[in-house]
Amino acid sequence: MKTDSINVYNSIVPIGLALSPIGVLFGVLAAQESWGAIDVLLMSLLGFSGSGQFTYLGFANQGIDNVGYLSAFFIILCINLRYIPMSLSATHPIRTSTVKKGVLAHFLADESYAIERKDDSIKTKAIIRGVIVFFWVASTTVGVLLSNVVPESASDMLRGLTFPVNAILILISLGNVLEFSRTHYSEYRESVYRIVLSVMVALLSVSLFGLEYFWIPSIAVSYFILKNGSRATDGT
Repeated sequence: MKTDSINVYNSIVPIGLALSPIGVLFGVLAAQESWGAIDVLLMSLLGFSGSGQFTYLGFANQGIDNVGYLSAFFIILCINLRYIPMSLSATHPIRTSTVKKGVLAHFLADESYAIERKDDSIKTKAIIRGVIVFFWVASTTVGVLLSNVVPESASDMLRGLTFPVNAILILISLGNVLEFSRTHYSEYRESVYRIVLSVMVALLSVSLFGLEYFWIPSIAVSYFILKNGSRATDGT
């Protein structure tokens, strides 16, 4: 178990470090809108959503009254709809109380979802998600504290540093797919076909809905494709 914990930390800490510049950027931009460190800390902890937080910050910059709180809520909800199927698939094998599932679901991130495995224990999932939360909350709060010494022009430099996170997520996801295909191909060939089908659905969605909206139908359809596949292989 100790070795497994070490492996988990070795996998998630580099991602947390790569995520930190984005958190610092959010903190710096929030400070420019007169947000305090406590405001950012609470928002990052209770409203744990990178894209949602940046979107709300943009609305606040325009004047939230001009956008409307209800409109802002639905726009941010649509941006984060992907977490519904992600949470359902990630918490399905967990046997624990509804409250604990809810807490784990709240702190699910794209980064933790890419690293977690289906057979991970609750403790392992909690460690992975907790480390990601720590890096995000800490970096956004530090960004506020550094806002007085970081020039506004640096926000453009920090924005360019989002690439490492995206690259790491792609590599982790690709590595998981290749490992699954290599170790389980003979036993779970149907699951491999479903993965390929999900990729084709994503490409078709891009051509039909464009780069801005393809992920909503793509994730929804892929969830049901992969979910039905997991039930078939489990014999349920």
